[in-house]
Amino acid sequence: MRAKNGVKGVVVASLLGLAGNVQAAGFALIEQSASGMGNALAGMGVGSDDPSSQYFNPATMAFMNKGTQLTLGGHVIAPTATLHNESAHNATTGFGNAVVSGSGGGNAGSLSFVPNLYVKTDFNDDIAFGLSVTVPFGLSTEYSDGWAGRYHALESKVETINVNPVVSWKLNERLSIGGGVSVQYVKAKLTNAIDSSAICLGTAPGSCAALGLSTPGNAATDSYVKLEGDDISLGFNLGVVFKPNEQTTLGLAYRSMIEQNLDGKAKFRRSAGLNALLNGAGSKLLTNTDIQAQVDLPENVSLSGAFQATPDLELLADVTWTNWSRFKELRIDFDNPVQADGVTTENWDDSWRYSIGANYQLNPSVTLRTGIAYDETVISDKQHRTPRIPDQNRTWLAFGASWAMSPTNKLDVGYAHLFIKDAKLDNTTESSVKHNLSGEYNASVDILSVQLTHSF
Repeated sequence: MRAKNGVKGVVVASLLGLAGNVQAAGFALIEQSASGMGNALAGMGVGSDDPSSQYFNPATMAFMNKGTQLTLGGHVIAPTATLHNESAHNATTGFGNAVVSGSGGGNAGSLSFVPNLYVKTDFNDDIAFGLSVTVPFGLSTEYSDGWAGRYHALESKVETINVNPVVSWKLNERLSIGGGVSVQYVKAKLTNAIDSSAICLGTAPGSCAALGLSTPGNAATDSYVKLEGDDISLGFNLGVVFKPNEQTTLGLAYRSMIEQNLDGKAKFRRSAGLNALLNGAGSKLLTNTDIQAQVDLPENVSLSGAFQATPDLELLADVTWTNWSRFKELRIDFDNPVQADGVTTENWDDSWRYSIGANYQLNPSVTLRTGIAYDETVISDKQHRTPRIPDQNRTWLAFGASWAMSPTNKLDVGYAHLFIKDAKLDNTTESSVKHNLSGEYNASVDILSVQLTHSF
């Protein structure tokens, strides 16, 4: 979601920028399997080692070992993102590019934990049932209160929970199909500062000095806004797995778009001077109100492959396309009739993710994993990059291992480091009081993943 910038100088950033340093393009979370993490998620659409592969392709369950399996996993994600050479100013015509003081905001990344739960069981020899509880979108960014980009973003947070029952049917020894339904809950929150002096100077300049509102970009007189909303919606996923020969497995999977229509609240905290100005004019601007926003969480298509090169060595690959070009703009509707609906231009591009990996069977109990991936950014220019999502191209380097501790218990550990290209920023808010923020983000991410699979 992204947020709105209202009329008459109201600056409300977007509900879409909510997830800043997420680990796939846009604000998707691809960390859905610790066993797959060791391969940089290569080949997950054909995996049959544990039930976590059902998230990537439900048809994989038909080729898993018979019986009931339970997988519990978790991922600790440690992003860093710092803005350097920052410059901020009021970009409204007639304000003379007044400088907005403040720091670069510190590390915008937040240490996060992403859990997964998967169950797989068999109806009969050919049909398997699975259930997953995952977090497909999310993470957060947070900046210090007085930073230079506070009119663009302070705190941004998005949380999702996706419950996905699926069924897989093995048509024969070479072919299986699968599908399921997703019930997805999303909750979002963002805060940012509002330039009280700029609003005053744009509406009643003769009153501003007496109200202490004569200096645009003055953090001491800022007002603030918090936007929150949530929704539950439905989607679906489909998949097929094909084994053309004993050494090769191919998988094709589709996960649908989910339209989320968020309802929530906008809560404003006006500075003393701005409160006096608006109350004196009888204005209802910047007053608490209900809000609505539509967010289309995008569909994706993935093609996966695995090749058993030797009895001990398996090679893996994956290509995934995600339809992020749905995000051309986000419109926020404020129920307050005085506050016009707001539009923020996003102009995102579709993204492609490419990964290759390998598994080596060290001994009957231990499998070693490695992989690399390249994940394209959804933001092609610095004008549409925001401090809520300073997205850029990233390269994954991953390692992992599986340990069969007993016939019924398997432990998987994966680690990935993401090298993120420096992200240039030159963004201007789209309200009638405009603020520009420029600079360059330096970012990286470390992910540690662990999961336990128990067979009954």
